[in-house]
Amino acid sequence: MRWWATVVSVWLCSLPVVSAQSEDWLVLPTTTDDAREWMVPTVGSVSRALRKQGIGVWSPTRAEMRLQNVGPRPPAAVGAKEYDAWRERTSEAVLQLAGGEYREALPRLEESQAFARSSVETLNRDPTRAQAAMDTCLFLVRALAGTGEDRRAARQAEECVVLSPGMEPSTFMHPPNVMDLYERAKDSVRSGRSALLVESEPPGCALYLNGEPAGETPTQLTGLFPGRYRVQVECDPDRPGAVHIVEILPGTQALFVFDAFDSAVELDPVVHLQYESPPPQEELIRHTRELARVLPASSVVLASKLSSGAIELRLVEGAQMEPAWVRIPSSGGGADSRNHEQAIATLLSRRCGDFSNREPLMVSCETGEIVEEDVAELPRRPPRGQFVAGLTLAGVGAGSLLSGYGLLIARKSAGDDWLSDPQSRAEQQKWMRLGTTIIATGSTGSALLVSAMPLVLPYKRRTPWWGWLTGGLGLASGGAAVALAVTAEPKRAESCRLSGPDPEPCVDRARRTDLALLLGVTAAPLMTIPLVYLFRGSDKRHDAKVVPVITASWSGAGFGLRGVF
Repeated sequence: MRWWATVVSVWLCSLPVVSAQSEDWLVLPTTTDDAREWMVPTVGSVSRALRKQGIGVWSPTRAEMRLQNVGPRPPAAVGAKEYDAWRERTSEAVLQLAGGEYREALPRLEESQAFARSSVETLNRDPTRAQAAMDTCLFLVRALAGTGEDRRAARQAEECVVLSPGMEPSTFMHPPNVMDLYERAKDSVRSGRSALLVESEPPGCALYLNGEPAGETPTQLTGLFPGRYRVQVECDPDRPGAVHIVEILPGTQALFVFDAFDSAVELDPVVHLQYESPPPQEELIRHTRELARVLPASSVVLASKLSSGAIELRLVEGAQMEPAWVRIPSSGGGADSRNHEQAIATLLSRRCGDFSNREPLMVSCETGEIVEEDVAELPRRPPRGQFVAGLTLAGVGAGSLLSGYGLLIARKSAGDDWLSDPQSRAEQQKWMRLGTTIIATGSTGSALLVSAMPLVLPYKRRTPWWGWLTGGLGLASGGAAVALAVTAEPKRAESCRLSGPDPEPCVDRARRTDLALLLGVTAAPLMTIPLVYLFRGSDKRHDAKVVPVITASWSGAGFGLRGVF
């Protein structure tokens, strides 16, 4: 029984986590200056407001990691200090190779190769550094071959050719077996049948593949070996191009590069678009859509700081920017999160409003004039992860409680069987076990339902009529339970014994107390509904956040709640 409880507990605990992983929207700051301190708090507060609406949002860290993996991203900066440390580490490994210490040299060379792999677009721009990168790669081939990992050595030789296709190794630095692996890899790579079509806006820009010149756009690179390539398009010779990571597969791939978009994307302190001057709306939408495609994100909330210090939010969905906008106070000064939630609700309803002042104002999206209109209602449904967790708990709890009533019927039948054969120990034990099961099942179902109510009940300004109705039913059920328990016959222990004179009084009393117990545990979740709305209050209910906490071990499992509702 304990293992079953552990499995169920872990499953229930994982549901809200899994459901919260859907990150579909992006909060994207835009700016024309170097003031960035407002971005992190704004992205955080707007993201929280969206999640309370049940909308998944890209976290800043995940968005940055995604762009670093697929681009566009700034080229690697390799200073003299980093380069010298890399060369020193490689030199130490080469000395170990010379002494036949292949396994000792392998970790250093793998670290050096990882550095070269992540910086190849910068290293290959300089012939001396490109030569060092090629030789480092082949030193790793030598170490792998020396440890008997011939298959890995052959794959590594292919990577050497791919990373530096225009560079030849220093033959005097590598033994014949390594050069033989390199030549075979070169023949294999150069017979590649994959192709990459690269176009850009504007056209006629310099193209670099892994840091090596590859012509001008538009162009199609043929004979490529499958693998990961770092592509740069440079329309301004004084500015290095952003890096696009392209996974080359068999066949032909295409890459279209917007030079203005690559120039605008910045990753520090969060993913944002930065311009020298305000761009035309069409260009801003185009860049926003391109960033949404790369992540991907279904919708984007653009955030920009106004001269007044307020933050303006606009929604971009599909191919156009919605006419709706809202203004919120700057998050850098500790803005009211409630205003942010109301602003997001207004934005999602495709209306406009100014929430940067103490009193929210609804504004005409076309004229900018103040209109007599109610502020958008706050979300009526709890956050998605919380709602799914509560719905799961409610389903399991309702099933457990209903099972208790089913067991009540089964125990009545078992009691009749015992009364027909009072000396049967088997019938008595069956009847007693069912009583224990009814208590456990009914109590568990009631506890789960009570725990689920704060998680699933929609937000209301007042306790709804059905909340009072269920509370009344709960009081009636509780009153009936008390009445049944009070009017039950006093317990006579001898009547419940197998050797007793007559088990009928024991069975009759148990039937009343079993029903009283189930009515009592049924009353608890019914009375919880109005209590949830009363405890939430009209002002703090929108800050509701209840997190289920489940603990499990080999000795048992436990469930609890943490937070406020």
